[in-house]
Amino acid sequence: ICNNKIDVHAHAAHTTFTDIDICHLPTPESVLARYDQAGIEKGMLLPLVSAEARNLMSTTEQVMDIAKEFPGRFFFAMGLDPRMMGHSVNADFGKLIEAYKALGAKAVGEVTGNLYFDCPLYDNMLAQCAEHDIPVTIHISPELGWSYGVVDEPGLHRLEKMLKKYPKLRIFGHSTALWAHMAAGTTVEDMKKYPEPGKIVPGRLWELFEKYDNFYGDRSANSAFFALTRDEENGLNFLDTFQDKMMF
Repeated sequence: ICNNKIDVHAHAAHTTFTDIDICHLPTPESVLARYDQAGIEKGMLLPLVSAEARNLMSTTEQVMDIAKEFPGRFFFAMGLDPRMMGHSVNADFGKLIEAYKALGAKAVGEVTGNLYFDCPLYDNMLAQCAEHDIPVTIHISPELGWSYGVVDEPGLHRLEKMLKKYPKLRIFGHSTALWAHMAAGTTVEDMKKYPEPGKIVPGRLWELFEKYDNFYGDRSANSAFFALTRDEENGLNFLDTFQDKMMF
C-alpha cells in the first residue's frame, strides 16, 4: 500500500493500439483500478507531445478531458515541446502556459523532446516555465537519436546547469538514465538499462538532491524502483535522507 496518496506521473487514453505496437497507453479505467488496489487517491495525467514519443501521442486537451470525466481522481499537466510555437529560440510560451494553467493544468510534462537539455530551444522554454511558476517533469535520455527524452551525458551536468540557472524552476527528474546516477561511475550504457542488484557507492543523484532545492525525484516507474532497490541499505538511506524531495 502506498503511503503517498497522489500519483504525479500517469498516462491514459481512451483508444489504445495494443495490436500494432509493443507500447501503448492504458485506459483511464485500468489506471483507476490499479489506484484502488494501491490505495492511491488521485493522479496527474501527463501528455506526450514530442515526435520522439513514438506512437504514444497524447495531447493536453485529451488528458484534460479525461480529468474532467473523472473529477477527483485525475488532474492533468500540459504538454510542451521547445520546438512548438515556431521552432524559435524567441518563441513565446507564456500565453500558452497561462491559458492551460487557467484550465487547471498543474505542471508541464512529460517533456520528451530529444534535444540537449541546455540547448537554446530548451533554455527558452524552461526560462518561461520558471517565470510562470510551473513545475516540469523531465524524461532524461543518454544520447541524441537513441530514444525519446531530454539529452544529458553521464554526470548530468546539463541538468545541473539548468537547476543552477533557474533556481525557481522546480524540476521533477524521471527515467532510467536519470536514476542510474544513484550509483557512482555511471556510464552511457548504465543509463540505457535497469541496474543489476548489488552494493553501490552513492553517486551523482545524492549530490544534486543535496545541493538544489528545486530538484525533485519522480519515483513513479520501474526506473526509480530498480535504482532504489538494487542496494536496499543505500536505497532506504536515500529515501530517508531526501524524503521531502521524493515524488510518487
